[in-house]
Amino acid sequence: MTKYDKILIICVLIISISGMVAVNNYALNFNNAYAEISVNNDLHKKYTLGYGLDETVVIDNEFGKNTIKIENDVVYMLESDCQDQICVHMGRISSPGELIVCLPHRLIIMVTGERQNVDTISH
Repeated sequence: MTKYDKILIICVLIISISGMVAVNNYALNFNNAYAEISVNNDLHKKYTLGYGLDETVVIDNEFGKNTIKIENDVVYMLESDCQDQICVHMGRISSPGELIVCLPHRLIIMVTGERQNVDTISH
């Protein structure tokens, strides 16, 4: 293996790693994050996360009562009157794709994201 072969291998590794970092940053970078609260498969309300939002949402219907806390960029179930309390123990969510589910009350809290539609391959 010559000196130039080693230089070529190092250059290929640097280009590969920088490409992986760029793709990873683009895949996980969202312009806005939203908390969508759905009850019985119907959208109850959608909140934009961040921007100093501090709100407590109480959902009391025929399925039961849930109290949801939205603090800046995280969402969590503060309390629920269901028996198993799994939804309360699911913790805080903040990244798109994460969710909290309360099956007895048919409630889903999902964090979604929005990004600009840019086709990086053709541009």
